[in-house]
Amino acid sequence: MTPVAFLEITSAIMAPMWVELSFLVFFVLGFGFMRMDRFVRNHSKRNKKWTEQLQPRMFDARLRKTIEAEAASGKQEAVLKAWRVGRNSAPTPPELMELVVQALMDLEPEAAAGELMEHLRKHAVALGHSRIACGVLNIVARAGQIHTLENLWEFFQRDLHIKPTCQMYDILIAGFASVGDEKKVAKIFETLKESRMKLTARGYSLTIKGFLKNNMVDAVLKQLLAMNEQIIHIPPFAIVQFVRISCEANRAAETFRALTEASITLPPEAVSLLLEDCAKHRDLELAIRIEALAREVKQPLLCGAYDALLKLNTAVGNLHALDLFEEMQTAGIRISEGLCVGLLSRCAACKFLRFAEAIVKFCHARQGMTIAVYSALMKVYAYCSMFDKACDLYDQICADGLEPDAMMYGCLMKFSVECGRTKLSRELSERAPSLDIQNYMSLIRAAGRDRDVNRAFSVLERLRVSGVPLDIAAYNCVLDVCVSAGDMNRARELVDEIKSISTPDIITYNTLMKGYCSGSDIKGARALLKEMEEAGHRPNDVSYNCLLNASVSSGSGNFHQAWETIAMMEKAGVAVDHYTISIMMKALKKVRNQKDVNQALQLLDRAGLDVFADEILLNTVLETCTRHRETRRL
Repeated sequence: MTPVAFLEITSAIMAPMWVELSFLVFFVLGFGFMRMDRFVRNHSKRNKKWTEQLQPRMFDARLRKTIEAEAASGKQEAVLKAWRVGRNSAPTPPELMELVVQALMDLEPEAAAGELMEHLRKHAVALGHSRIACGVLNIVARAGQIHTLENLWEFFQRDLHIKPTCQMYDILIAGFASVGDEKKVAKIFETLKESRMKLTARGYSLTIKGFLKNNMVDAVLKQLLAMNEQIIHIPPFAIVQFVRISCEANRAAETFRALTEASITLPPEAVSLLLEDCAKHRDLELAIRIEALAREVKQPLLCGAYDALLKLNTAVGNLHALDLFEEMQTAGIRISEGLCVGLLSRCAACKFLRFAEAIVKFCHARQGMTIAVYSALMKVYAYCSMFDKACDLYDQICADGLEPDAMMYGCLMKFSVECGRTKLSRELSERAPSLDIQNYMSLIRAAGRDRDVNRAFSVLERLRVSGVPLDIAAYNCVLDVCVSAGDMNRARELVDEIKSISTPDIITYNTLMKGYCSGSDIKGARALLKEMEEAGHRPNDVSYNCLLNASVSSGSGNFHQAWETIAMMEKAGVAVDHYTISIMMKALKKVRNQKDVNQALQLLDRAGLDVFADEILLNTVLETCTRHRETRRL
């Protein structure tokens, strides 16, 4: 029988029963589905119960809030107390773990490792992952507990089987770098290399930060160069701080060379630090190179950079200071009064009058002149020996409605004496709020310029009644006026007065000696030498040279007295100096006696002086040798 025939016979037999058969089939299927749903529900209940048994318990919510609150208020002991209550019953959540570790590091750093390991081991299922490891290691590394850090590092790998991640390595390196352990940092680098892992940019930054903390110039430079070689962006703060510690170690030039050779761009702050260091060490050459590089890469100069460059260029009178000052104004950088005063003081030292006037012009245009600026400008004029212009500033000060202070009055009085404006000096003395000893002495010198002995004594009397302590220097100043005016009687009287209230000093005697010598009173001068010795004042080179000059200057020149004076000088152990030789060489113009010429030249040889060290001495010796045909010496 064929299959087709079989199917036809079967269909014919079962045709009357199709309804009953269909009902039977659907009934069996429905019953089966009902039993399967019950099986599934029972299985789900069993799985849920098993899962709940495996899932760790949650940390107590009240203890959690307590820990967070106590940590926020800095009560570390309370943090540890609350944690220890709940640590056995449940694992510490990651956000609380860091607070707990910080408290342990602050209070119990030595015992922290053991307590942490015990807790982590007990709850290894919940806490045995890299997130917890990073959080714990980070706190320990920041605390500088390197021994604990190493123990935990080994524990995470050995006991919890946590595979080290890049973040974990970053933290480990940062910990070693923070204590300046360059060898261990290098060892980690080798481990990373063997594991075919690369240090991240964050890892480099943390390493550099740690080395910077320990002022390790070479170690920081090595990391910067490594970052640059791997084309990793170097944070500007790292370069700035590196330059700072390099300057503190007096290695600014070396640092600049290393960074520029590596084509590492210097941030504006780093440029300022380098230039300020150049200003501190007066290294204009390096400053010029730094400025040139900054301009080449179009790096803007900050206020500190301009300040340093201006000070350096002004100190040597470089005209580039004018360009820098103009550039600051154009760029809108604030130029303080303090900077202007400081620059004017430097202008004075190098007599940089052109720049000084440019600064004053700026001050006039901006907000007007102040006493501080006028005082600094006055100093510039004084250093340039322009005392008359310094005195002219007084009228400008008054016109601006300003009042000079006591120091400025004193300077103006001194300058007015220097330029011969004695009337102004008297006017200033009347307007000054108070006078010190130096002011009174300036007035006495002003009287000396006018050869007014009476006025000098009048000022001395004012000084006596002013209450200002009177010293021997003021008396010597009046004595010099008497000598300059040729009034030796008043001079002698004043010396007697000095003896009655004090003791004349060597300057008193030398000033009186000058008076005797100026009047060609050789006898009186010699007597004064004896008086000096009796008073306990040993005559010095000034005393002998004054007497020597008087001897050779009188008439045709008394060389006999001159040689006697030199003999006295050598006997007293006073060295013959270039003034002595110059006096004798000039005196040889008046004599034709070859013996005196030879004796003077022998004195030059005996003195052992360097003729070329003094221009005046050199000229007098050359003139003498030429006049007396001493060609062998030429």
